[in-house]
Parts: sequence; structure tokens; C-alpha cells
Amino acid sequence: MVLSSTLSALPHLKLRINSKHSSSCIYLSNKISLESSKSSFSNGDFTFPSPNFSTFLSKSPSLNIITAQTSPLGEHTIYEFQAKEKKRGLSLSCFRGKVLLIVNVPEQGSVWTESQYELFHYLYDNHKSQGFEIAAFLYDKKETDKEGNEAQKAPPRGQLEINAARFRVFDKVKLNGQRAHPLFVHLRSKFGRGEPIKTEFHKFLVDRNGVAYKSFPLDTPRQELEDHVKHLLLEDID
Repeated sequence: MVLSSTLSALPHLKLRINSKHSSSCIYLSNKISLESSKSSFSNGDFTFPSPNFSTFLSKSPSLNIITAQTSPLGEHTIYEFQAKEKKRGLSLSCFRGKVLLIVNVPEQGSVWTESQYELFHYLYDNHKSQGFEIAAFLYDKKETDKEGNEAQKAPPRGQLEINAARFRVFDKVKLNGQRAHPLFVHLRSKFGRGEPIKTEFHKFLVDRNGVAYKSFPLDTPRQELEDHVKHLLLEDID
């Protein structure tokens, strides 16, 4: 069964509405693929369109925040991808029209877990009514902690925070390497020329049209991040 980027094939799929977060989010119980005129590649249960690498990059002098500048050739949006939530497939098109913060969250917890979840809940609670959402993706902290630093040795608090999260937390994914989740391949191609994600709680801000807008390192101040969220919330959907 094929699912186009416009979800035209949805009537042929067995769907489940997820009412916990949004009535527009639907679980996909079948193994599906995403149709694209461009080449595609597989990962796990799904096939995804290959990310468009025709993207120019510019770097902000502040905190090394990188801004995407798209080429005239066009690009993929995050709505073309899927993820799993509690082992059930979910199209990211359920975030259509929302300003979305995508973040990689270490499932084992770290010294940053408590402060980062406080930041997420602050942003979520203050801006959800205006159309802001968060999509957290669990991953193995060893991917970004190759040398076993202090964060790796921190007492695990991850599961406690995950269970208390008021925003969406997706199942564990790979961020880097050949088995990386296609969404993160796409995001890395836009902001890092395909370079691996090297820190936990790295953030990607997506506008209301599903286009990745900025990339933020772990230590970005709350006000800096919130200013960009507010800016996107004021923009109209194309």
C-alpha cells in the first residue's frame, strides 16, 4: 500500500485516531511507503523519499545557530515522513499548520534531562494555544556520547521525565549512520551537510509549512529559542 505525501491513500488504510494529543493525528496500522517522484530509500518498516540536498546553508554569528536557505528547486517537508509512537506508525502530517520543535532525547537520561524538560514544558504550555507543538524522539545516548563523558554517567531520570511529558514522545530512533531515521537524515542534510548529530537535546525548529527553519545546539538560551518560536507563530501558512 502506498501513501502519497498528500495522504491521498488514507481511505484505503486502517486508521486509528489518536485523541491524546490531537484529533488530526492518525495511527497507520499497515506497513506503508511514501510515494515520491524523487529516489527513495528504506528504513525498517517504511520507505521514505530521499532528502533534497540542494540546500544552501548560512550560519548565524549567535551561538552557531544555522538557518536553512532553500534552493529554487524545492525541498521536502517533514510531513512526508513518519515515526512510531508506542510501536504504531504515525504520519508527521498531523503537525500540519503547526510550529514544531523536533528534539532528540536520550532515553537513559542525563545531567540535562530535568532542565531541558522544564524548558520544553515552559514553551509547550505557553504557546500550544497559538499552534506550537513538540516532537521528542528517543535515542541511545551512546550515539552522541562516544567518549563516555559526565552526561553518560549521570543518574538515569529519562523514563520519569518521558512518562510525565505533556508533548509527543516518539519511539527510539537512530540519529546517525546507515540506519538513521529518514527524518534525521533530512534534517542533518539541511543544517549539517550530512554531518552526525553530536549532542543530546539538539533542536530543530519547523515552520507552519513543514519546512525546517533553524537548528539549535543544546546550550541555546531559553529566550533565544522562544524568540524564534514566537516569530514563526506570527507567520501565515503559505
